[in-house]
Amino acid sequence: MRSITFLFTGDFAPVRRYEKLVLKKGRDIFGDLQEDIFDADVSFVNLESPLCLSDKAIKKSGPNLKAHPNCIEAIKGAGFDVVGLANNHIMDYGKEGLDETFEACQQFKLDYSGAGENLKESQKPLILERGGKKIAIIAVAEHEFSIAEVGKPGVAPLDPIDNTIQIEKARREADFVFITIHGGNEYFPYPRPGLKKLCRYFIDRGVDAVICHHPHIPGAYEFYQSKPIVYSLGNILFDSKKPIKDWNNGYAFRLVYSMEKKTLVSYEFIPYYQSVENMGIRKLHSVEKNKFLKRLDFFNKILLDEASYSFEWKNFCQRKESNEILRQYSPVLFKGIGRLTKVISPKRFFLTKTTIRSKLNMIRCESHLELLQTILEEEHNKK
Repeated sequence: MRSITFLFTGDFAPVRRYEKLVLKKGRDIFGDLQEDIFDADVSFVNLESPLCLSDKAIKKSGPNLKAHPNCIEAIKGAGFDVVGLANNHIMDYGKEGLDETFEACQQFKLDYSGAGENLKESQKPLILERGGKKIAIIAVAEHEFSIAEVGKPGVAPLDPIDNTIQIEKARREADFVFITIHGGNEYFPYPRPGLKKLCRYFIDRGVDAVICHHPHIPGAYEFYQSKPIVYSLGNILFDSKKPIKDWNNGYAFRLVYSMEKKTLVSYEFIPYYQSVENMGIRKLHSVEKNKFLKRLDFFNKILLDEASYSFEWKNFCQRKESNEILRQYSPVLFKGIGRLTKVISPKRFFLTKTTIRSKLNMIRCESHLELLQTILEEEHNKK
């Protein structure tokens, strides 16, 4: 039986302390995971920062990340074929940063998906050919400060209507269709309810697998209509001086398909540990690996039990409640503002029944929400 193997990995950001290490070690930063990367017919990594020398950081909420263009050599040397660019950091240094990233990929003959000089270009599915079969990879991201527009460079948005058109086009052109989504709630191993619904919808529309990244920790998976959905691969290489639990853990997802029948034959989760102190990546084996895989199975069971999944989602929202309310209602924002929640209760201080109803109506009603969004975007563009 002729088969084709795909390998998907998560967020690669050779920033902060990792930058010098990646430039020094090159492909060896990937450790023993290189074998799996090389063995795949198509291997994918999400590039979570522009590779550029530009110092023109855009104005946004959140950190601006970048790394030296030569970091691309580690990606190419390790055996990756496709670089995903649809994420919330690839535009951190604007058009210059994106163009430099394009140039780095092109110089090392790496295919990329999910970003372009305008909205139309960013949404074009990447079409590859292996063994006479065509593979389409669509990469999209939730809306932050990197989304492309009609006359503006950026990344392809997570948009059910546009994404359906992308999938239908890819389905006509390719034998295998994959969509990667940069989205989900950070540090939460399960998808938000709307994302879960959308990923299943994409399967219904004809994709062979849905792969998500962004939460920065390994997360749940499921099989829907016998097709895989992975909700968070975690970081493959991302530095943090104060990593939260599971920041340094992640997994690659290997899928093997029959070339003739175009059906999934086998799959494997390949867990690993990554950190600057560890000098990069090392795969987990024996006891460590079994413990990791059991945890993934636990996530899967929770996800498939509606009551348990609903409890986890509401519990997560409750933990985030004070910080989110403070961020929305405080007249000023500053570093460390979250510490105020230890002194005051934002809910009791800011929320009344009237303000709750007013705010809920504003963000829940589509027309009100788009109105507010346009007002804020216009103000942001003036700054």
